[in-house]
Amino acid sequence: MEVEGTWRRSSSSSKAETIVRGSYLVQLIGVLATAAGKRRIELEARDGIPLSELISSLVLQVNNRQFTELLMDSATNNPLPNVIILLNDQDCNLFQGMTTRLDPSTVVTIIPVAHGG
Repeated sequence: MEVEGTWRRSSSSSKAETIVRGSYLVQLIGVLATAAGKRRIELEARDGIPLSELISSLVLQVNNRQFTELLMDSATNNPLPNVIILLNDQDCNLFQGMTTRLDPSTVVTIIPVAHGG
């Protein structure tokens, strides 16, 4: 996995800071994989991205209405009523839920609540 550094200059100060980008692996289970057309998706994003932003990036990359409807609750715009999200095989709610900041080594697995065993 390649990690690249990108330089950004803040408009409020003359200090430069490094934004490190990584590749995040998202595994989709069941009907989500079918709707997305694949079981594994790699997303490029900055280190420390909140889970909610990674999910938003996933929805944009898949760009499929059925996938979005299966994943996101239309009333709350939150995926958690519809899916279980695991971070390295542990429920995201054991951490900070959708605000959990991710490391690129974190494997995100999304399981529909209605799934076969």
